Amino acid sequence: MKTKNIIYTGLFCLASLFSACSDFEDINRDPGAVGQGDVKPQWLLNRSIIETQMDPNIAERMFVLTWKGAARFDRNGGITTGSDDNSWITEYLSTGYSVGWLRDVNQSISVANYHIANNINSSSANNVIQMARIWRAYLLSEVTDGFGPIPALDAFQGVNPEYNSEEQIYTFILKELKEAEAALSDKDANGNTIDMSDVKESDPFFGGKVANWKKYANSLRMRLSMRLSVVAPAVAKENFEDAASKSFISESADIAQVAERDGWDALTGVMSRSWNRQVMSTTFNNLTVGLGGVDFPVPASLKPYLKDSKNYLGLKLDQHLPATTNDPVAIYFLDGIPQKIDPRAAKLNHIPGYDDGVIYSDIIGLATTAKLYPTETIKDTIVLTTKYTWNTYVSGSWDKKSAISSNLISQYKNFPCLSKVYRTSTSKRVFFGPWESYFLLAEAAVYGWTVPGSAQSNYEKGVAASLEYHNLSSTYGAYITSTDYNRIGTSVAFNHTTEAQSYTANYVDGYTGQAGTTTYNYPKNSIYKDGVNNDHLTKIITQKYIAQVPWLPLEAWSDHRRLGLPFFENQAVEKDYDPTTQVPLTTATSRESRLEFFPKRYRYPANLKASNLAGYEQALQLLGGEDRTTTPLWWNKR
Repeated sequence: MKTKNIIYTGLFCLASLFSACSDFEDINRDPGAVGQGDVKPQWLLNRSIIETQMDPNIAERMFVLTWKGAARFDRNGGITTGSDDNSWITEYLSTGYSVGWLRDVNQSISVANYHIANNINSSSANNVIQMARIWRAYLLSEVTDGFGPIPALDAFQGVNPEYNSEEQIYTFILKELKEAEAALSDKDANGNTIDMSDVKESDPFFGGKVANWKKYANSLRMRLSMRLSVVAPAVAKENFEDAASKSFISESADIAQVAERDGWDALTGVMSRSWNRQVMSTTFNNLTVGLGGVDFPVPASLKPYLKDSKNYLGLKLDQHLPATTNDPVAIYFLDGIPQKIDPRAAKLNHIPGYDDGVIYSDIIGLATTAKLYPTETIKDTIVLTTKYTWNTYVSGSWDKKSAISSNLISQYKNFPCLSKVYRTSTSKRVFFGPWESYFLLAEAAVYGWTVPGSAQSNYEKGVAASLEYHNLSSTYGAYITSTDYNRIGTSVAFNHTTEAQSYTANYVDGYTGQAGTTTYNYPKNSIYKDGVNNDHLTKIITQKYIAQVPWLPLEAWSDHRRLGLPFFENQAVEKDYDPTTQVPLTTATSRESRLEFFPKRYRYPANLKASNLAGYEQALQLLGGEDRTTTPLWWNKR
């Protein structure tokens, strides 16, 4: 889709709440005085949608390093330890990015209303308004789910607005989605078919198809209703049930997605920067190793490297790898490839040292070996073969172990990294897939809400839709009935809810070469039902998490903030964290699982306090806490 090059002075200035409004001096100018009759509203909607894809500058800072980090889609530091880069956040919340996206979608609505009032090419204008309201609902959720209270509602009225609470914003969003979906129509008031051909080229999602926008509105309403399941369950239930009774995104043809392209603009791949390989995270690895009972798909030449990763943990390297974490395999190096793994993991990440021409993208060389340097007790350099292995490690504070292990942990080639399929700007960025609809329905059914289908049937449809997306439908039969546990103690088969028990596993001492045994203890996710790892909801959210990789990190982070699912291990704490700027992790608490050990939001731009002290104080009052990443949002307070 070619972006329309529309330059249009803003009527509304959301940016004024955070910084000066120099770009938008005519906030209250009469709309008819700025040439709205010459601008098609779908052009403005198009620009908002296109620009939201994020150019490489903000994509790496927000999508990759902030969202994917917070969601544990990649091995990242920063936000995972509670630290955020405020310069990135400030840039994201500017007229060049999220504020501009909201400005454009608001203008789209204003222009469409002007066209209707003045009978200017108005046949499709009403539908454009509804499409824009739906898209605006998404954008508002994206911004408020990151910061908390934002100035939103009055910003649509052409006045300098006040900050709104998250509850106010969500009330508005859910109402907007319901009304917009109901108002979308293929027919006008006289029963004539509405001509949407002039919208087709300006709609990068659905080409102007009203039915698809209605599905997106209902699926988005289900998502955002579920966001309130803990804090406002009655509101969540009412809205969810109503949305679920209508059409929703249910098959691959319905996916809300926008095609990427090579270059350096908003349509350039959101994960395409060559210098950031996006190493597989420990969270994703622990969730997928062993899950589903499916063999790792390797050619015959690599089969000798397969290892029974349940009964064999690998080389024990406790002098170099940090034990100050509740990652159950923190101190082990798997000198091979896991025999069993969720089949999507092998599609999403490449095997170090193996260039299959499809998954692997040879940017910095094939993995061969890595060195672990001497310590006070280990006098020799340890040389590890990293070729044809499958490892990743927590980020965080490695302290002295960082230097002696640097040759291993600082080299991307030693780890499984994101497939080049997602790095070459030839994919379509997904905003909502059918798997998410089904997992939302499954969760709702677990709560006893009235929805089509049972918890099990929707769960299984969600798994099927995700496998289909990755062209893995052939694995569904064996996968969906598997009772094998992953490293967290979760299995796939819906009614297999037996909790995993500790067992004896083997390892080899990486320093002496001697074989040994240890008790493998599944991690205790204390922030969810005091450590339950294999009930229905854990299965649903585990599968939803894997299905959302790599496109929807903000949703995965939101699920974890809301439910504490799936299990997120602590980052390494070889040295206590600073609780004023990070999560309050210490070496003494490093193996515990607590809600406060995970970031809940990002801080407001640093210039807000200086430029708008009253607004900043209002925001914190509505937030109900300090401007820190550890302060919970309204909908994830427990």
